[in-house]
Amino acid sequence: MGYENVLIIVIVAGILLFGTKKLPELFRTMGRAQSEYEKAKLEARSELSKVHEVVDGDKGRRKNLEGIALKLDIPNPEVLSDEDLSQSIQRKIGTKLS
Repeated sequence: MGYENVLIIVIVAGILLFGTKKLPELFRTMGRAQSEYEKAKLEARSELSKVHEVVDGDKGRRKNLEGIALKLDIPNPEVLSDEDLSQSIQRKIGTKLS
């Protein structure tokens, strides 16, 4: 079964389940959710970049790392080392910053 056939089946199932009036609203909601996710991801990248630029010592860097970890729902950031915490954040947002 090709990709086109699967797409047609999904659209028909969506129309049957949600109706023709609710389906566009559902897709708009999904688009907004994806947009919010992308905004949060960019914000996290920006914050992580700021952390790497901090030169005022380990305490400020550590505080920023823990703040980002809390925003990304990383469990127990206070027990992780700085390097482990940074790697966890990078894995969570799917980037590799040097």
